[in-house]
Parts: sequence; C-alpha cells; structure tokens
Amino acid sequence: MLSDEVRAGLGKISVIIPVFNDRNHLARLLQTLGHYPNLELIIVDGGSSDKPHEITGTVTLLQATTQGRGAQVSLGIRQATREWIWVLHADSFVSEENIESMLAATTEGRWGRFDVTLHGSKGVYRMIETLMNIRSRLTCICTGDQGMFFRQDILSEVGGFPEQPIMEDVEVSKRLRKLERPVCCTSRLGTSIRKWEAEGVFKTVFRMWSYRVKYFFGASPESLYAEYYR
Repeated sequence: MLSDEVRAGLGKISVIIPVFNDRNHLARLLQTLGHYPNLELIIVDGGSSDKPHEITGTVTLLQATTQGRGAQVSLGIRQATREWIWVLHADSFVSEENIESMLAATTEGRWGRFDVTLHGSKGVYRMIETLMNIRSRLTCICTGDQGMFFRQDILSEVGGFPEQPIMEDVEVSKRLRKLERPVCCTSRLGTSIRKWEAEGVFKTVFRMWSYRVKYFFGASPESLYAEYYR
C-alpha cells in the first residue's frame, strides 16, 4: 500500500500513453493505473479502429493527426500539466514497485527508464531482457518498452520530444545523454511479448537491430517507418 506521501507525490506526474488498436491492452493498463488517481493520464490515439473512446471514461483522450508514436507522445506532452512526463506503452505491466521507483527517481535526475521484463515464461525471454537492460545501461539509449520518463525542463533543453514516426525513443535518448545519464530504475517494468510471438523471437531481434543499424548510418525515420509497416 502506497503511503499518503507517495500518493501526493504522484500529483507531479503526467502519464502519456500512445495507442493504435490497443484496446484490450489499454483496458488492462487503465485498470491498473486507476489505483493511482493522483496521476494525470493522457491517451493519444493514432487512428485506431477499435474505438478506444469506449473504455477511456473520464481520462483525457487526444486524436493525433500525424502517424507515429513520436507525434503522438509530443501531442500528449503539449497537453500535460505536470512537471514530469512518463511515457508508457499500452501493453506495459505496471506494478506498485514501479510507481514507488518512478517517484524516487524524480529526486535523482531529470530523466530515466526502467529495467524491462518480457511477460513470457520461456528462457529465451530472460536472456533477451537481460541483454536489453545491460545494453541500455552501457549506451544510455533507452527504448519505449522501458517506460521512459523526463522532467519537462530537460525535454525543452533538447528541443522537445522528437516528432518522428519511428526511432523516437532512440533519438530522444541520444539528445538527452549529452546532458546527463539516465536514472536506471532496477524495478522491472513488464511488457507484452506480442511482437515476439507474432514474428518469432530471432526474426524480431534481427529486425529490430537492422533498423537500429540503418538509423545509425543515416536512414530517415520516414523510410524506416514505411519499411516497418509495409
């Protein structure tokens, strides 16, 4: 049970959730976050056909006019009224420990992320998540699955959240790490294995790294987005 002090501290956090046909995952996440009413929740829809408005209730729901998570998150941030921004994917699994870690992290730095755990029982997922967390710590490059969070002022210093259709998480990490290293919460944030199950584990790993390499060597976010959703 969170203390009254912790619950009050959550009043400085806006949670931005970009969605695109994520209704079932979103419903579960909103049920979890409903236990923390002091959070400001902002959902940004990228053109879903599964009617997310039917399950959002009184939560703020925005409609993005530009495709891609970068534009969705940026729109949500512009509407946020709190000092801190916490970006969650709809298929995240949030625990009370994550909530406590998030609040503690706000006293340690101006941006950060969580260690991630893949929501599957196979041993290969333990290996992948371990490598993801180690890579992130060494490079200070974070992914959206890791529940990145930022203080509003440091985002302003790097020109805001990048409104690009893909690789927005990598790009904002590259900009922010020039100012300071991220706070790495060891509290593990869960994430769905749906993309791993849909395409196969090793095919997904290869695909993700191929996009990173292409981006590193100058491929545009627009071309990568077109290839990803082809």
